[in-house]
Amino acid sequence: MCAPTSTKASDVPKLAKLTSMTSVGDASSSSSSILSNNAYNEDTRPSKDETSHIKAVTSTHSDHNRNTNYDMLWFLGPALICHLLGTPIYAIYAIGIARIISTRLTLTLHYLFFDKDNYLNKLPQKQLEREGSDYLVGTLLHMYAQIPLQVIFPAMFFSDASVIGVSALRAFVAHVLLVEPLYYAAHRWLHIPENMKKMHGFHHLSISTLPSTSLVQNFDEHFVYIAVFGPAFMAPFLLFWEMHWTIIGAYLVLFDLINAYGHMNIKYRHPIFTSKYSPFQYLFYTPEFHLGHHAFFRANYALFMPIWDHMFGTWRSYKKTDSDRLLPQKQQDFVFIGHNAGLAHFLTCPEWDIYAAYGPFRTFKYLPYMVEFMFCNMVGFACRMVMSAYTCSRYMINDQLIGRVICICRTPIDYINPKRYAAVNKDIVKLIREQHKAYGTKCFGLGNLNKMKQVNDGGQLISDMVKADPYLKDKDVHVWTGDTMTAASVYHQLIDLPDFDKIESIFFVGANGKIGNAVCKQLLANYPKLKIEIYSLSHTIENPNVTYTSDLANLLNHKVAVLGKQLSLRKYAKALAPARGASSRKSEATPYKCRLILDYTVPYIPIDLTGFQNIDHHQIAVLETSPTTSNFLKGHFDIGFGLEQHQIYPCHAGCIINTVYERKTDEVGEICVKDMMTMWKRGMELGLKNRPLPINGPVKGKLLDHYVK
Repeated sequence: MCAPTSTKASDVPKLAKLTSMTSVGDASSSSSSILSNNAYNEDTRPSKDETSHIKAVTSTHSDHNRNTNYDMLWFLGPALICHLLGTPIYAIYAIGIARIISTRLTLTLHYLFFDKDNYLNKLPQKQLEREGSDYLVGTLLHMYAQIPLQVIFPAMFFSDASVIGVSALRAFVAHVLLVEPLYYAAHRWLHIPENMKKMHGFHHLSISTLPSTSLVQNFDEHFVYIAVFGPAFMAPFLLFWEMHWTIIGAYLVLFDLINAYGHMNIKYRHPIFTSKYSPFQYLFYTPEFHLGHHAFFRANYALFMPIWDHMFGTWRSYKKTDSDRLLPQKQQDFVFIGHNAGLAHFLTCPEWDIYAAYGPFRTFKYLPYMVEFMFCNMVGFACRMVMSAYTCSRYMINDQLIGRVICICRTPIDYINPKRYAAVNKDIVKLIREQHKAYGTKCFGLGNLNKMKQVNDGGQLISDMVKADPYLKDKDVHVWTGDTMTAASVYHQLIDLPDFDKIESIFFVGANGKIGNAVCKQLLANYPKLKIEIYSLSHTIENPNVTYTSDLANLLNHKVAVLGKQLSLRKYAKALAPARGASSRKSEATPYKCRLILDYTVPYIPIDLTGFQNIDHHQIAVLETSPTTSNFLKGHFDIGFGLEQHQIYPCHAGCIINTVYERKTDEVGEICVKDMMTMWKRGMELGLKNRPLPINGPVKGKLLDHYVK
């Protein structure tokens, strides 16, 4: 459907701007950025003197990058060592696995119930990558440290079970009397500038914290903490010569949980913990107490008992304020209706692993697609028994509107089997109805598979069902696919290639789809000399410059190939096999011309181009929206589907743009080509732009030199 194209930039709704707030930053930024962090208010904001040392600390560790490829081998290492030394392994692995499970479960619950809708507290991707590779190092290291202790002091772990009760009491007393003051002293020692730069600064790179930030330490610092926390069970053992591994394990798990609580980045101010007349203000801390330490650096050093800071004059009040600035909880102006895309999609959801939220969409390599899809089908069936849809994080649009992604409980099999199409469409309309009843939401976008031509004619059927629904028919509800913006993104990614007008021809897979069809029509209209070879058996574009082929290998005959339809990787492997390893120079036998494969399929799955040294395969149709250049979007609009931070798929962005511009018509069915330029102009006005293509090939330098010449 074509939308009115007369809207000018001045017609953008004049949305009132809230106070400008920057996202919580990584500590690798300067101390000035920390001072302006939205989590601080005027009364508790650190002074410049208190943060003057941060720059020196961050420069020491900002390039840290740990290789995680061998983590599983490190995890299995204690089993081999214990076997060789003849000491039991069950205690080591019971404790280690329990700590890992409790840490992951804490992360999941924290995201679900505390951090999910706080779009002003968005953690930087750099921080997530750093923490994701380090947050379990301490747990693994403690497993190795337990081995010599078991060999030297077996009674410390394997005393009779009758001592478990009394050992628990002794460990608690030892923690209060020994560990708490030792930690306070060690923590202050770690903040001596030399030690801060050498060790503790790595932990303080995280200004805005996650529960698992509590476990992220410099490698050397872990040994300091082994010495500090060890007396909780070492001292009782040396006094009474009895202890049990279950108490050590319970202590470590409980310690991790309480430490994680202090890093939860939440506001908790019950009078029992905040009143100066309450003993609990001195005996047990709150998350804001330790967040104050990450804000001030030279205050609130205590572990779990703030009494030590009160005694030595280092206690300081801190209040977290970003959650006070959130828009009303019931506000929801736009919903993008998503779906599951396979087992790998489950594994990259932040509810499962927040550290996997950003980055490439990783396929599940160990199962054939149909086996994976069947497994997902069972999971989807189980989910539908208790819920019809899953609600993802909120995000803010133009400082005043609220958007959200909500996924119906449908998995790939539902979009492969035609018998299930009716059920999928019914679920989509049901979701629209429920969201309008609950929040008054009128603007809805359709995710990738929810707008397939086979399923609902590119969203047209959904639009018709909404207009026929007894409840929705008079509610002014609009349904959009956002495909116009995707077509505009693909088109501009092509024409922005240096000297694109000098390219004689391109190869197109998926040109018969509505996005590919619109892109081709726009290219043929604006570049009359360009020839397009389309991989398809059906002819849908009648133009003297368009040819069709059933030979996928023909993509090697064009400098640029565009992929808009997912084909089996085996098809590419078979088609490219004869030329694999061939030269790209004209003087050699079987030369190939292809230099660049641009791929806008979702999810993006790299093609094996081994043997083709001069061909680059890149994902396109990904937009960037940076908080440093635009306040258009804030929050979690970019997680769990193969995107980097501050990136968004153009179909999603197109629906948001329609919301901002208050579009009054549906955007379903075929793409109106004349609307592409209008949508692109609106996106640019709101700070969106195509993600630049990286140059990864053998020719370093200008894009023109590598991809076109």
